[in-house]
Amino acid sequence: MAKLTEFNRNTIKALRVEMDQALQSISKKYGIEIETGNASFSGNEVTFKVKANTVGSDGAAITKEAKQFELEKGIHGLGHLKIGDTIYIQGNPYILNGLNSRARKAPIQFSNSKGSYKCSMQMLKAENSK
Repeated sequence: MAKLTEFNRNTIKALRVEMDQALQSISKKYGIEIETGNASFSGNEVTFKVKANTVGSDGAAITKEAKQFELEKGIHGLGHLKIGDTIYIQGNPYILNGLNSRARKAPIQFSNSKGSYKCSMQMLKAENSK
């Protein structure tokens, strides 16, 4: 790519891809997970959010949401679940990622191959209680 004279959506997308590729070598070197997040920009300046997490023995990133779920799952009657388990929401399977304690209406975070989602504690309990 030629020298950039201004930032726009397309140039930022291209930069993010190259930054993620460059960060992979650092990720492997230190055994952590690094990802480039949201970007805010004006014509001549861009700011990227970069997030790094340590990795657990299972190979999954240890996020603050994962730790928060592990702390609170017993309180909510979900002691039988753990991060990385398959859960069911409206009959569809997903992977449990964590709990965002700042999100009052939909604190449960989960994902599948199509994306990341969130739901209420009641919705998780409805189909995943033992």
